[in-house]
Amino acid sequence: MPHTFSRSILVALLFTSALTSSGSSQRALRPEATLIQDVYVGRERDEAKKFSLLLRDGAIEKVLEAGTPPPPGVRVVDGRDLICLPAFLDAYSNTGCETPEPTKDQDVPVDVKSDVRIDMRLANRKGVQPSFRAVDALAMSKENSAAWREAGFGTALIAPEGELLSGTSVLVATGEAAVRDLVILPDVFGHAAFAANGPGYPSTLMGYLAQLRQFFNDSKYLDELERRHEQGRPGLRPPHDEELVAGGALLAKGQVLVCEAQSSRDMERWFKLADEFGLRIGFSGGLEAWRVADELSNRDVPVVLTLDWGKEVKDPLAKEEKKKDEAEEGEPEEKAAAEEAPDVEEEAVENEDAEEKADAEEDEDAEEEDEDAEEESVWEYTEPLGVRVEKRRRWEEKRDCAIRLTEAGVPFAFGTKGREPDKLLGDVRKLVEAGLSAEAALGALTTEAARLLGVSDRLGRIAAGHNATFCLWTDDPLTDEKAQALWVFVDGFPTEYERKKVKKKSSGEGPEEGLDLTGTWKVEFLDAEGIDEAKLVLVMDEQGDITGSIFVESPRDETEVEASIEGTLTGTEFLMDASLAFGEFAIDVSFSGTLEKKRLEGESTFSAPFMSEPSSNDFIATLQPEKVR
Repeated sequence: MPHTFSRSILVALLFTSALTSSGSSQRALRPEATLIQDVYVGRERDEAKKFSLLLRDGAIEKVLEAGTPPPPGVRVVDGRDLICLPAFLDAYSNTGCETPEPTKDQDVPVDVKSDVRIDMRLANRKGVQPSFRAVDALAMSKENSAAWREAGFGTALIAPEGELLSGTSVLVATGEAAVRDLVILPDVFGHAAFAANGPGYPSTLMGYLAQLRQFFNDSKYLDELERRHEQGRPGLRPPHDEELVAGGALLAKGQVLVCEAQSSRDMERWFKLADEFGLRIGFSGGLEAWRVADELSNRDVPVVLTLDWGKEVKDPLAKEEKKKDEAEEGEPEEKAAAEEAPDVEEEAVENEDAEEKADAEEDEDAEEEDEDAEEESVWEYTEPLGVRVEKRRRWEEKRDCAIRLTEAGVPFAFGTKGREPDKLLGDVRKLVEAGLSAEAALGALTTEAARLLGVSDRLGRIAAGHNATFCLWTDDPLTDEKAQALWVFVDGFPTEYERKKVKKKSSGEGPEEGLDLTGTWKVEFLDAEGIDEAKLVLVMDEQGDITGSIFVESPRDETEVEASIEGTLTGTEFLMDASLAFGEFAIDVSFSGTLEKKRLEGESTFSAPFMSEPSSNDFIATLQPEKVR
């Protein structure tokens, strides 16, 4: 027997009641077994790539053919018409980790009364703390995690920043759980920059380079002292110095050192330092990485692009090109008009005197206006066209860095560096519009990012055995700015988002003259069981666009449920959509039919995740008289 409108609501309420009675306010210890039914895997809605995904214990257990019946005891999520992509990986962020300032003096204080010192202090550690671990200071707020998820990110690398050697980063899931349950890898990369907080030496680029060289040489020396001590050879007992031990790990190439660098010159400096001490390096920032693309490719050095382009510089030539196009379009019309104009010399001679007189009067008026304008106008400097063109060119060079790296075969990923995740996604979308292939962009957010972070065996792909960390999108998020993640799964735990209403525009035909849906309508469902009526409060504009609310009474507790409704009226035909929420479930309702003065008649169609297919029933609605106060 098909579902009716009210029976569907009753089913939703039963589901909600069952979940409410058995659930708790805390996250479950294990995610619920779930079947994502009939979803497109990939960026395109290709029927050959429509599958169902079975999730158990936080992983994708099986990738099944579309239409496979759900196993008993699993939750079903309707994936029809949705696009399934791996959740994005934020490959470099500082959100959730406050980097402490290193303790500068770690040796015996200087005796200011002693003679002049002839050597450096043994442990000036300004800007140096490679032993610091972001995992020990991790503070993931619900708001930050939610922002990542809503933008489609399921994983983030949290890194310390702002020091010569800031410490090691941690890879975390963006779910809502205790910190210990979010950590995927506690120690990922070492992080470095030509920067150091606090007063005193070093505070210049030359000083930063000298400090790093001294520190790495000290790390080598400690390693030598420890070997001599273990062999029982004479010499000083090695000091206990966690920073030098961490420095030794970097020298042993046990950990990649990600160096923050936007300019190509800074990248070249890091290359030289890496060659001198045998370091394995990568880069974050990478604004001018395209300038050293060949070197990056030859060394197989990865880059995490943070897309810090700055404010977009307007293209000064775009306006000129638009004018040129408009002029070319107008030429045929001008030519046609010229051909149609009468070629009569007599008329020209007769009108010549009148035209000369009118021109003289116009010239006198124009001179007076120019004199007044000169007195009132304020001169404003406008940069020469060549300067504006050059500024635009340089901005485009920064924007197109990812395109140049792709051409050179340089591995790269994207990172927020503390920015809002949705802004990073918006910038990636701009890159795709500028020429970066959508597949390359997707790879930099998923498969390539997972490979660079060392988790490609469990993240970055939709495949059996991988983590159940993925998103269900309304459209391709790399090409459509209105695409929305309706479901985000992180380690199998879902977050569902209400579909954002996109205002529907009328077709241009508009409503038939004299018809208006504005007002309060009483809806009667002709095949009702339990709920037999609803109320619509609508407002319609001149173009036929409809907004308003729908009200129904819950059959369980007789409370009133309200939802927004939108639609259009074209001629005499209307179409309206709404989504009624009952606890954790929603029923999407669509009304279609015709309007005759004060009466609506048509069909209501509704769908929900627990329904195998949409159902419908007829309805009529009558306009209610306005209440007189």
